[in-house]
Parts: sequence; C-alpha cells; structure tokens
Amino acid sequence: MYASLNDKALWGKVTEGDKEALAFIYRTWFPALFRYGMKLQADESLVKDCIHDLFVTIWLSRERLSATDSIKFYLLASLKRRITAQVQKSAVHIGEVPETIAAAASPEDVIIKAQSSQELRLKLVKIMDQLPPRQQEILHLRFYEGFSPQETADLMDLSLNSSYVLLSKALSFLKKHSGGLKCVLLLAIQLVHL
Repeated sequence: MYASLNDKALWGKVTEGDKEALAFIYRTWFPALFRYGMKLQADESLVKDCIHDLFVTIWLSRERLSATDSIKFYLLASLKRRITAQVQKSAVHIGEVPETIAAAASPEDVIIKAQSSQELRLKLVKIMDQLPPRQQEILHLRFYEGFSPQETADLMDLSLNSSYVLLSKALSFLKKHSGGLKCVLLLAIQLVHL
C-alpha cells in the first residue's frame, strides 16, 4: 500500500500519525542512510544511533513537520546534521578535533558491478581512497544516491557553482589517475550528464 504512494502523500501519512507509514520509510531508507552515514563517520554504532534518533524525532514532532517532495533528501540532510552535531559534541567533550572518515566502497562498486575482474575493483578502490573526503562525498551523492546537482549542493552546504567545481576536481583526479580504466571514464561521462 505505501509503496504506491508518492513521497508527499507518504510523508503526509506520517504527519497524520500513521506508524506503519513511518515504519515503511524506515525499512525503505535505512540502508541508504547507513551507507551515507558511514561515509561521513566510520563509527557504526554512532551512525545507527543517529538514524534511530532521527526517526524518534520525526515521530515525536510529526505534527510540526513541513511537507516534503523528497523523503530521501530530507532524511539524508537531517542525518548529516545529526552526525555532525554528535561528532562535534564528542570532540568538545574529549578535546579532540573531529575527523571525517570516508568508507572505501560505494561509487566504485556501482561503476564496476558488471566487471568481474577483482584486480580492476582493487585499482578503483585505491584511486577513490586517494580523493579527499568531500570529493568522495560528492561522487557518492551524485552517482550512487542519484541526487540532482542542486540537491547535492544543498546537502553539502555548497553553492551550485562550488559543487560543480568540487565534482570537476574529483573527476579530473579520477581521469588523471585511472591509468586507462575505461569504467572511470564512463563514470565521468555519466556524472557530467546527470
């Protein structure tokens, strides 16, 4: 029943107090939230806690929630704010500087799904690991999560032009260091046309 609803209608069900609608959203988006959370901070328990807290907050404040046309965007943006706040709070508490740690896999897995060569997969992972965390994040959001350029810019707190510059730097790096890997070039072409 819920799968046939568009995001606006499904979100409306949650604001009206439908627990099953919220449970459906949780089941549907938990994997994407977890993957993205692990890209931001490689602490599984922190990410899971933030996801669960996010859904508790949604339920408790359901009557005050504004409408949304993209549940995925709303959830990812909210999770990013929650993880950032939690990491900053922990850093202040223990006197450390927060460090964003990017997970090793995601965009490259999508790119080379059709490839059976383990050697190619390892080479791509090594290339992606060399990218700064923000460049890994923009590739993840644009290619793996499928966000539009404007949604990606909003989620990363960048202007649209800055997001294009960041994406361009990431693609240039991949092209320069790919050593002739055709699938990296295909990624660059796909990202430019998204």
